[in-house]
Order: sequence, then structure tokens, then C-alpha cells
Amino acid sequence: MKQTRSQLSGITVGAVVLLAGLLAACGSTKTEVSTGGAGDDKPVVATPGAALASGAARNLHATQELKVRQYFEPGGFDPANLFRIETENIAFNLYSGLTTFDPDTGKPMPDLAESWTISPDGTVYRFSLVKNAEWHQGYGKVTAADVKYSYERVLDPKTGSPYRAELGDVSKIEAPDDYTVVITLKAPNLNFLYQVGNYHQGQIVKKEAIEKYGKDYPRNPVGTGPFYLESWTANSEMVLRAHPGYFRGKATLDKITLPLIKDIDPAATALINGEVDLLSNLGAGTTELIDRVTATKGVTVHKAEGYAGLVWLYGPNFEPFQKKEVRQAMAYAVDEKTIAAKLTPRTASTWRSIIPGWMPPFQEGLKTYEYDPEKAKQLLAAAGYPNGFKVKWLNTDAKNEANLLRQSYWAKVGIQVEFEVVEPTVFNSRRNNGDFDLSLRLYPAVNPDTLLFGYLHPDNAAPKGLNSFKYNNPQVTSLLEKGRAAKTVEEQKAAYGEVQKIIAEEVPYLAYGVSHQLWAGKSFVKNVKINRLANVDFYPVYIEKH
Repeated sequence: MKQTRSQLSGITVGAVVLLAGLLAACGSTKTEVSTGGAGDDKPVVATPGAALASGAARNLHATQELKVRQYFEPGGFDPANLFRIETENIAFNLYSGLTTFDPDTGKPMPDLAESWTISPDGTVYRFSLVKNAEWHQGYGKVTAADVKYSYERVLDPKTGSPYRAELGDVSKIEAPDDYTVVITLKAPNLNFLYQVGNYHQGQIVKKEAIEKYGKDYPRNPVGTGPFYLESWTANSEMVLRAHPGYFRGKATLDKITLPLIKDIDPAATALINGEVDLLSNLGAGTTELIDRVTATKGVTVHKAEGYAGLVWLYGPNFEPFQKKEVRQAMAYAVDEKTIAAKLTPRTASTWRSIIPGWMPPFQEGLKTYEYDPEKAKQLLAAAGYPNGFKVKWLNTDAKNEANLLRQSYWAKVGIQVEFEVVEPTVFNSRRNNGDFDLSLRLYPAVNPDTLLFGYLHPDNAAPKGLNSFKYNNPQVTSLLEKGRAAKTVEEQKAAYGEVQKIIAEEVPYLAYGVSHQLWAGKSFVKNVKINRLANVDFYPVYIEKH
């Protein structure tokens, strides 16, 4: 049932019948979620341990130990600062938020908060916590004080979190008792439940663990999720173990080993040979490799289509990009449809909005930039660059075939692109600080505000947020704030639709595609589901007898 703010105000949102429990119990990959809300007689309440209730029906393998290929050495697991999809995937299984996300729709679902109420004016959220959630490493039960500490830590400028703006509309956080959290907002926010979800700033940490480990905390994370980090051998492997104190009941999987195999070709061979059971990021391979893995007997490929947008970032201090005509010329100069069809038919599609099509505020009929090199040349000349210009492209991979092809397209209209290749940690730091001429970003999100406010609101200008171009259009800012404070999804969509029309013309960021996330695994690995953040929740996963 669709719910508007007016329907939600002043009512209790009941906890869902746990997705993980349903999946693990029935062995199905079909997701069905029921939420309590206005018009329901009473909330549907989660039952801890439901995931194990029908374990006998699943024909479990005697040993529940999974090997999952990891393709990047994480920088650490502090939610306030972690980045990259593969790191976020592990963090999703280590931590919990007040809410989590429906893997199909991305909509918020109960997590540590079993229910909540929203004041009639939409500014006060009162969360009731589950009473049986326990921390890893024997830190005791989760309380409201932990939630208050976690969010205030993100908001503290000393923490230096790039996700601080995600909680920027919070006025105060109170913990009136151990299992109640009251968050007051500065203004109504239709999408606030996303912001306290199990992702980045929404993940709950333990103050005592942060203080104990200090600067080493990122390598010693303490969460409340279904798995805990047992060991981490640098540049080799990590081992996760099932958390016996997980509030929904202990996971079926006992152990997850994540060997580091950076290159996709040997990783695919490891899967085919049975050295790993599950392969993340299959999409990094060529079309031929993807097809070969897909055709392998006993292998299942899992896919999340269009989960996140691909966006070109223009440097805030690079003079040519201060002119709209140049930014538009960059778009007209590249034949993205040909690149997608030729090089990424399994892993990406062309797209011209920073909002994925599955998000409710997506606006149809936006201005597009079909391949037109002559139009690109005309725009460059009109902007004062008839002979083009030179630009450095900050990246982590110059060998990418699609990137090389884009470089050649730009060269044909006079834009000489030089790759500036750096290590991932340097890349992320410089990108967040706006220290580049040209770069790109793939940013998974379930909250439209994460993308729209992140990229377009002046309060999020680099280095405070994702607005690396430091875009500041008062009309857009006003529409964004109007949309966030809307009382219904329809009102929000109208405001956010106008924003999308404006930026399609001004192109402060150039959306050029959407990415599809691919994982491959042995067919005896069941309940693998990639969510809208490109994460796999390992809680419902199990190994079938084989």
C-alpha cells in the first residue's frame, strides 16, 4: 500500500515480517514484504529467529561455510568515512541501522527500530528499538544511547564525515529511555527514514569500541549485524563469522571467507574451478567472460539492473567547464549508445538523469544529448574554444576500454583528455575535495535526496558533501527544499521533476548511464539477492546440500 506523509503522521509503522526470515525459510529468491500502516488493523511484527524456523525444509549442506571473492582491499569499516561498493557490502552485514531497505524497491523497512511514529507536522520521529540486539565482542545490548552517539558523531565536524550532510536536517536527538530514540528535524523531511538506514551515516556504532581502538577502529569494527569480523589478513583475506547475538536469530551461514582476488579473469577461473563459491563484480569482465561464466554448468548469475547512475564530474576550478556550452559539448561529443552496445551490453545502459528510473521522483522526457560531434564543435566555438582544450581526467584505471573510446571521441572535437591515474584512496579524497579537472562517480543510493541534495545543494559543496562542482542555483535550491518538505510523494515529485529539467539543460553533472551489478555463484548457494545499493545481505543465504 502506498503511504503518504499525511497517512503516516501520528501513526505507528509496524515492523515487517522479516525479508530475511521469509527467504531463508522458503528458499525463494522472490521478495515479498508486508508493512503495517494506515488502514491496517495492526502492525505486522517481526519474529526473531524466524529465519531458522523451517531450516529442515531447506536441505542444508552439512558445512555452512561460504567463500566469496573480494576484489578490493578495503580502507576500513568506519561508517562515518567508508566508501566503495565492495567495502559497503561487508559493512552492510556487520552493522545495522534504525531502518534497512527492501532489496527490490529500496524503500525503508524496520531494522533496529521495530516501529516508529511520526508527529502530525512531520518533524518528530519516535523510534522504538528491539530489546534483544547485542553488540559484537560482548559489548552488551544496543540502547538508545548508542544511536544518539552514532548520529551525533557523524554530525560532529571533527569526525570529518563526508556523509554529515545526510543528517543535516536533524535538530536534536534524545534518548528518553534505553529503547526509545526521539529525533527532531529542523523541517519536515519526507525521506528521513532513508537517512537512518543501514548505509553510511545510518549505521550504528559503539562509543566504547570507537574509543578503545581509536585510529585503528576501521580495521576493528564492532557492529550489531548478522556477522562479525573474525580476522583480516591485509591484502589476502577476511573472515566473517555468524553473530550469535543477532536479534533476528543466528544466520544459517557459520563462516564467510573473503579471499582477495583483484583481477576478474583469475577470479572467474576460481569460481569455475570451485575455489570460491560466490563471485562479486562479475561485471568488471568482458562480455565474452561474462557469457562464458553464465554458460558454465552449475553456476547462477545474479543481476540488479540499473541500480545506480554513472555521472561525469566537472572540476569546480577548471575554467572551460564554467561555461554551460562546454559542458553540453562534452555530452554531444561521445556516442554513449555505441559504447554501451559494443563494450558494456551486460553491465551498463545509457541514461541521462542523475536519478535512476526506479526512484519515484524520476522525471520522464528530460533533455537528452544524442551523439552530434558537429553540434559539440559549434558549442565549443560559441564558448570561446574553437580549437578545443586540454583536460586531465582523474581516474583509477586508464586501461578501461570504454574510457579509451571516450577519450578518442572527445579528441575528434578538439578536447584532448589525459588520464591522471591514482590509487583508489587518493582518488576518493581528491574527488571529495573537488581537486580535479574531470572525473566520474558511480553512487548507489535509495534516497533521492542523497543524489539531488548531494550533487546540487550549495550546503553540500565540496569538501562538505558530494557537490564537487560547487553548483549553486537559487531556483534549484528552493525547489529541492520544497520537495524535501513536501507532504506527499506527488508534491515531492513535482518539485524534484522541475529540478531535473533545469539540470538537464545546465548540465552541472553529466549523467551518461546506469550500471547493472552482476554476481555469479555456484547454484548450491541459495538466496543471493543484490539490493538497490549493490549489497548482498548474507543473512538469508545458505548452502544447499550438494
